Amino acid sequence: MNIKLEDGIYRDVIRVKKNPAVPDIYDVELMHLDRLKQCDSVECHIIVYPYSRKILSKHFEFNPYEEYVNDIAANQKSAYSKIKDSFKNVFGLFLGLLITVIFFIFKPVDLFTVESIVSVIGAYFVGKELWDDIENLLIDISKDWRVRYLDRYYYYRLEKNTTLSLYSQLAKKRRYGQAVVLPELMDFIQKSNSQTIRMYFHMKDLKNFEENSAHILSIRMNSELMTDFEQEGYMFGVKLSFNKGFLGGVRSLEFFQSMDKDLKGCLDATGEWVKEGIFYRDTFSLGRLKYFRSTGLLNNESLLSIKR
Repeated sequence: MNIKLEDGIYRDVIRVKKNPAVPDIYDVELMHLDRLKQCDSVECHIIVYPYSRKILSKHFEFNPYEEYVNDIAANQKSAYSKIKDSFKNVFGLFLGLLITVIFFIFKPVDLFTVESIVSVIGAYFVGKELWDDIENLLIDISKDWRVRYLDRYYYYRLEKNTTLSLYSQLAKKRRYGQAVVLPELMDFIQKSNSQTIRMYFHMKDLKNFEENSAHILSIRMNSELMTDFEQEGYMFGVKLSFNKGFLGGVRSLEFFQSMDKDLKGCLDATGEWVKEGIFYRDTFSLGRLKYFRSTGLLNNESLLSIKR
């Protein structure tokens, strides 16, 4: 793997700045794209949790992703489409094939009877329904293991390479005053008091960028609550994952840092807050299986910056 911890690829990659023209908007940028191009992909997960009890998640937006997800939920056209979980179909086919093989071995004369055909079709549909329970069981029992079966991170895929999408990219650059990049995969999670966005950027989408930074997200706060948002403070948490293909899977260096009101830092492996620290993990993934190879702590380092 060419990505090395000592190269400092993580330094100041995320910048958040208050928009001078629209004071209720914070713009989030992906910085130092020249460094990131050594990766195959980069993942960026962001969570915002306001500390003021006056502010709920409905009082601020993650644009444009909240709009995209709302359009999909309303069955309207969107820049993204929902990713279908095809593995349950694969498991259903496997179970149907297994029943077919059992008939072939033990009752070959009954293989093409109505009874066997109904059994095979039934096994397919039972397998599809059964897979959800198996998947949840695998996630639950492996959650404390070093090798874990993980839930899906991403539920939406970007619809791109159309003529209109090229015009849209140009319009976004005019609107934001800099290059804009949308993640190839994303998921948006809204809870009662917080919002989370998960973004997956493939480096092929960034390799032709002339600029060394790109706009990836805007956080729009209800203007009447902006004072509470800034005075009471908030948790702005970031996870960055720098990925490289390795032995048919993906080797990743993952970094975690947050702004806790005015303090920048992270939680270490024991849950203690470390000022000006970055928590990191070295992992290897094969599909939804993930091996947590090692963890560590970087002191007096900066992953993100916020300019008000």
